[in-house]
Amino acid sequence: MSYTARDHAYVYGVIAQELLAACPGEEEKTLRECIQVYGLQRGSRMGQTCDAFGDERSMQTYMAYGEWAPAPGEMEIDVPEESPSAVWNVKKCPWSQEWAQEGMLDVGKYYCKYVDRELVHGFRSDLELGTGTTQTNGDPYCYFKWNGADLTPEHKEENARISAKVGTVRLKSWAYHMGHIYKTMGEVIEKNLGAEVRKTVFEKADARLAEHFDSRMVSLMHVGLLLDYWVTPSLKETALLAEMFAE
Repeated sequence: MSYTARDHAYVYGVIAQELLAACPGEEEKTLRECIQVYGLQRGSRMGQTCDAFGDERSMQTYMAYGEWAPAPGEMEIDVPEESPSAVWNVKKCPWSQEWAQEGMLDVGKYYCKYVDRELVHGFRSDLELGTGTTQTNGDPYCYFKWNGADLTPEHKEENARISAKVGTVRLKSWAYHMGHIYKTMGEVIEKNLGAEVRKTVFEKADARLAEHFDSRMVSLMHVGLLLDYWVTPSLKETALLAEMFAE
C-alpha cells in the first residue's frame, strides 16, 4: 500500500491523543519531547546524507536534503522574501488538513510548534529556524524564516545542482516516516511514563490504526521498531536486510 503525508499525520495524531487520554497534562512535557526527538533524528539523518555527498551543512543545503517531497498540489507556499533569508508562508499543508478533518488539531498544534525547529537543529545545532503563525492554531498560514538561506540566483542554481546530484536517494517512503514517529513516540513515552503507560497507549492506538487502515499496517509499524532512526539508510544496501532474517 502507498501511504501519504496525511497518513503520517494520522498516525501521530492517534498516538498523541491516546497519550493525553491516558495521562492528561503531558502535552508540554512528554508530547513535546516525542516531537523534539523525532525532529532531531530526522534532521540528523539529513545531515548524514549531506555529509556523504560532500556538502557543507548550512541552512541553504538543508533545503536541498529533505527526506520527503510534496505531491503535486499537496502544498501551497508563498515566498514573500528570498534575501537575505528566505521567508515562507505555507497556506496549504497535508498535516493541518488531516488534523482538521479528523478532529486532531488539539494535538497537531504541538507538532507544528516544535518539529521544524528541531529538524533544523538535528541537521546542524547552531542553525535557527524562525517560526510564527501556524494553521493548526487557526492562522491563515504557517510562517517560516530560513535564517541564513539567502536564495540568490546563484544559490538556487547550487541547490539545483545538489538535487540533481543526490536524486531520490535522500527521500524516504511514508511507511518509513510513519514507522519512525510510531517508534520514537513509544520510546519517549516509556522513558518518561513507564512501560505500562506505553502498553496502554499503544494498545488503543493500534486498534484505531487497524480500523482506519488495516491490521497489516499495524504489523508494518511493529516491524519498523527494528530500525534505528538515528541512522540514515541513504546510500546503504537496505535490500540486504532480508538476509538477516533468512533461514
